[in-house]
Amino acid sequence: MDNVVEPKYLTPAEAAKRLRVSPMTVRAWANKGMLVSETTAGGHRRYREDEVDRFSRLWNPAGNKQRPLRILIVDDDKPLMGFLIELLGDSEGQTILETASDGFEAGHKVHTFLPDVVLLDLMMPGIKGTEVCRRIKNLPGQAEMRVIAMSGYLTPEVEQELLDAGAERCFTKPLDTKELLRVLGLQG
Repeated sequence: MDNVVEPKYLTPAEAAKRLRVSPMTVRAWANKGMLVSETTAGGHRRYREDEVDRFSRLWNPAGNKQRPLRILIVDDDKPLMGFLIELLGDSEGQTILETASDGFEAGHKVHTFLPDVVLLDLMMPGIKGTEVCRRIKNLPGQAEMRVIAMSGYLTPEVEQELLDAGAERCFTKPLDTKELLRVLGLQG
C-alpha cells in the first residue's frame, strides 16, 4: 500500500505570514479567485500549503526568494523616523524603506513607491493622519494597502476614528517595537 501524504493546510494568518501580507489581503485574493481556498465544516477558510507556495511564486516571480516588504514611514518626528529606519531596515533585503514627513508627501509616495505597508503618524502638519488613511484606502487598486497608525495621543475615540478610516492597527507612542515587528511579519 502506498503512503499517502495528506496536504498541509494553513490558516489565513499563517498564509498571510508566509506571503508577507495581511490576512485581509489573503481573504481578498481568495474572494477574487486568485488564491484557492477551502472551507472547513465550521465555515473557516483554509489554504493548502502547496497552493500558497504556487501563488507566492506567481505573485513573486523571483521564485523562492520572497519579495521584500515595502514600508513607507510617514512621520514629522525626525528622531522617531531615524529610529524606525534603524529598526525596520536590514541588510538581508527583507524590507525596502521610504519616508515622508507629511501627509501630502505621503500621498505622492504612495503612488510612486507603491508600499505594502504605510506606518502613519496621526498628528502631522498640513493634513491629519486619519484623512491620509482614508484617501489611501479610497485609491483605486490600493484598498489592500496596509495602514498602521501611530500616535502619542491615542484615545479610544481617536483609535476608532483611525480604524473607521481603514487603519489595520493603531500603536501608541512610544511604540511597542516587538509587537510592531510581529504585526509586520518581520519577527516570529
